[in-house]
Amino acid sequence: MQQLRAKVAELRGELEAFSTGIVARVKPLRTEIDTLTGKLEAAVSSLRPEVESVGSGLSQKIDALDAELAELEP
Repeated sequence: MQQLRAKVAELRGELEAFSTGIVARVKPLRTEIDTLTGKLEAAVSSLRPEVESVGSGLSQKIDALDAELAELEP
């Protein structure tokens, strides 16, 4: 029974060491991902006005073409 307890204690120690190692590796990666996400959000936000402007221009052209086609219909 003592051998079993010793083995369980050993395995618990290995698991705790593994968990500590994983956390040490994952934390910096998560920080880097958060930083990159923030940069991506900023880039998309800066592009939004330009994209909306182009979309608005295309909508106006489509409306004008629809009006021309309506005039051509008998």
